[in-house]
Amino acid sequence: MAERIAIDGGWIVAFDGTHHRILEKGVVVVEGDSIVHVGRTYGGKVDRRIDASRDLVIPGLINAHVHIGSQAGDRMVLDGGRRDLFRSGFLNHWPSKGVKGPNLFAFEDLDASLRFSLASLLRFGSTTVVEMGGEFGDDPMCTAKLAAELGIRVDTTPGVGSANHYYDQAGRLHRQWDEPAGEAALDRAIAFASEHDGDFDGLVRTILVPYEFWTSTPDLLRRAKKAARDLKVPITLHVAESVIEFQDTVLQTGRTPVGQLAHLDFLGPEIVLGHCLYTGGHSQTAYPYRDDLALIAESGATVAHCPVVFARRGVKLESFQRYLDAGINVAIGTDSYPQDIIQELQGGMLAGKLADGDHEAARARDFFNAATLGGAKALGRDDLGRIAPGAKADLVIVDFDRLRVGPFLDPIKALIQCGTGEIVRHVMVNGRMRVENGAVLAWDERELLARVRRSADGA
Repeated sequence: MAERIAIDGGWIVAFDGTHHRILEKGVVVVEGDSIVHVGRTYGGKVDRRIDASRDLVIPGLINAHVHIGSQAGDRMVLDGGRRDLFRSGFLNHWPSKGVKGPNLFAFEDLDASLRFSLASLLRFGSTTVVEMGGEFGDDPMCTAKLAAELGIRVDTTPGVGSANHYYDQAGRLHRQWDEPAGEAALDRAIAFASEHDGDFDGLVRTILVPYEFWTSTPDLLRRAKKAARDLKVPITLHVAESVIEFQDTVLQTGRTPVGQLAHLDFLGPEIVLGHCLYTGGHSQTAYPYRDDLALIAESGATVAHCPVVFARRGVKLESFQRYLDAGINVAIGTDSYPQDIIQELQGGMLAGKLADGDHEAARARDFFNAATLGGAKALGRDDLGRIAPGAKADLVIVDFDRLRVGPFLDPIKALIQCGTGEIVRHVMVNGRMRVENGAVLAWDERELLARVRRSADGA
């Protein structure tokens, strides 16, 4: 018989079938991998009780856009970078040195960087993560195996692309196209998704990942979308991520990146658009025509918003509220270091208010919804991102008995405005405790930190 666990919470973010509601001094009962009861009291027999009477109990957070790995090149870059890249971040460190040459990540300890990133994600409250098709080495199951060992949900598949970015000897940026390699990569991704969806007691799910709109041919995108529908899995890619990509697409096709995806009949409810910053009407595009958001909303596609990594480059979404008001489903991702989704919610909320110059915009509850219900919708999961009977027992218990939390009226506002992932106390995934009293149970955090620092020093 599965163990029955009762969690007595000070504040529980419970789901009423439509919305999250705050249940003060309630109880959540877990049996096996599922939630079986949510209410003010529970009179049934339990095997164990967890005292969370001074804590906030929230659904496991869904991280809809992650590059699992230490991303040393990303986080070690100073407050600078190439000015000819128009504030793009990844183009400073992702392109290779010459065609098929090494990039910064080629020098890292792959196992150390993957473990460090996964442990950070879980420790700071992400229980489900969408991996963007990267850093697998020679083993496409590497990330899946490590995620299962740690006990975190991961949606993953080896990534696909028709081209790679590289710098020539003069330092000029190019794309090197290899369409047959892109088609072969898609074959491998389809085979992986067919074989491994649902592995490791359901912790591993699959999602097709064309790396970028900008490095994918129309034929590759069409075939990837058909495969995703046949396999009944989502599909995600980077799109409208840089000014250069936006301007190049308009010059080459006469359409914006989003407009070109719509033209290719690529958009749809199974599509998760990574970043999608530079849409028509963005102040940096010199393109005032605002059709893009309506195209996304009408298709049912999701935008995975990663505010902090772009804020570091002086870039913001224009704006979170505008996307919501257009009817777009928005999810949240951390993209890269430090993989703290609670910090991401805070950064996004502040950037959203600044973008609109409106304190009523970009509300905390809307960001919380994006990191729970929005992410679940993006992945086609009605059993994640909520605390309700029948949902998976993915729970995060946040220590609210902290000086930094202080007094509050709204616990969600307090979490996002005052908190970081450091105040996460326990994390449960699939009914099993994976972080306890602020410590990752599967791995030694000090050892992980030492290994990844050695790796970064070597890079």
